Amino acid sequence: MSRPFKHKKTGVYYLRERVPADLVALVGRREIWKSLGTKEPAIAKERHAEEKRKLDLRWKALRSKPEPLPHQQLVALSGKLYRRVMAINEAEPGEPEIWQQTLRIVGEIDGRADAMEQWYGESADAILLEEGLVTDNYSRARLIQEAHSAFRQAANQQLKRSQGDYRPDPAAGRFPEIAKPDGGKKADGVSILDLFELWERDHLADGKAARTPRDHRQKLDDLITFLGHDDAKRVSAKNVSDWTEHLRHERGLAAKTVADKYLSAVRAVFGSGVAKFRIDSNPAAPVSIRVPKRRVERPKGFTDEEADRILKASLGALDASGDTSQENRLAYRWLPWICAYTGSRAGEIAQLRKEDFVTEYGVSCIRITPEAGTVKTGQYRIVPLHPHLISAGLHKLVKGAADGPLFYKPSGRVRKEGNSQASSVVGKVSKWVREVAKVTDKRVQPNHGWRHRFKTVARDVGMDIHYANVIQGHADGSASTEYGETTVKAMHREIRKLPRYCVG
Repeated sequence: MSRPFKHKKTGVYYLRERVPADLVALVGRREIWKSLGTKEPAIAKERHAEEKRKLDLRWKALRSKPEPLPHQQLVALSGKLYRRVMAINEAEPGEPEIWQQTLRIVGEIDGRADAMEQWYGESADAILLEEGLVTDNYSRARLIQEAHSAFRQAANQQLKRSQGDYRPDPAAGRFPEIAKPDGGKKADGVSILDLFELWERDHLADGKAARTPRDHRQKLDDLITFLGHDDAKRVSAKNVSDWTEHLRHERGLAAKTVADKYLSAVRAVFGSGVAKFRIDSNPAAPVSIRVPKRRVERPKGFTDEEADRILKASLGALDASGDTSQENRLAYRWLPWICAYTGSRAGEIAQLRKEDFVTEYGVSCIRITPEAGTVKTGQYRIVPLHPHLISAGLHKLVKGAADGPLFYKPSGRVRKEGNSQASSVVGKVSKWVREVAKVTDKRVQPNHGWRHRFKTVARDVGMDIHYANVIQGHADGSASTEYGETTVKAMHREIRKLPRYCVG
């Protein structure tokens, strides 16, 4: 059974796989080692599954005979790059200067094979790998040229978006569909990837997270590799069940991971196919996975002692020695406190801007909004600030700050979703909690522990669960919540029930 391999000295997990005997001469070694970049077993299992999938595709490609690709197919493949650039920057294209500079560089590398190889070579190889294609050097060079054209087209559209023009790209339809490995569409015209594209189109049109399709596509590719075909109508419930068994018992993934990520993705995509009358039934619908109850050895939220330790350590963050940036010091100082009194997600606080601190009906509040960055629910909310935050000097900080984010300086660089500057801040605070505040128990998350603790403290002081849910951005599933408004005045009344943290 292939499992992550833990390095004895460093504790870091690795993928460690023997090279198939018939490919040793081509690969030049008998074993593959690749760091999974984590010491966490659960994360290692998931990353191992993805790297193993890529490795299997690599072996398949090496065994295949390189074939030239027609121009139509090359343009179709370049469309994948175009759609990715458009999706990643769907909601936030950034400043016009970014794309003006990008287009200038794109123009400079026109006709320069070496420069285009640097820019697009890795992406071209990844696209070929995703499609299970092996081609000759001439076709690959042509694909890189088409990728260059597709990226230029996407960059021009992003420049328009950054200037406020979100009209659809009139040339977006120039990319044909990617021909299937069997030379065309299935007889019934329905492939698994056809269904994925239908689902993806609706997902992005609804303004949902751009990274979710990338994650779902990986799961669908894994299913296709397991099945050995891409024919949606040939997939049975037993096929899906066998695949989940393979993931659990051959690949060593946890039942919860298989259920919540792999099976969930396939169920959603095939469900979209049923809803759009492309297929008659969803083969993933009857498949279920029994997820054993997780052993609970301690509270998910911080204990009183852990909370005091973090908050006390944060009081000295601004004066700490070292070359830590002022923005990071401010994050160490304030992010734990704001999370403690609001129960908000750390990422929602890390992306707060000066303009997100507002006064509503005489109450000092923060505005958590998708305009500032990622909000899990996609909905903005107003959260009153606890009086202790104000008396501790938070408003003085905000008043003296420049416009824009409080806890990082915008780099102006386009970043992939999930790799934002705010998420980087969250990661640094997590490390600070472990290394400086010395909250090292791996059973509690270094930032998310505040969300669990908020609910616990809210119950202790008699805060109405409805208000706690609204303040934290949790849905309670009750139809009654759709009626009327939860006012700032009411939320402020409930927030004030929280006792002060006295750690000075």
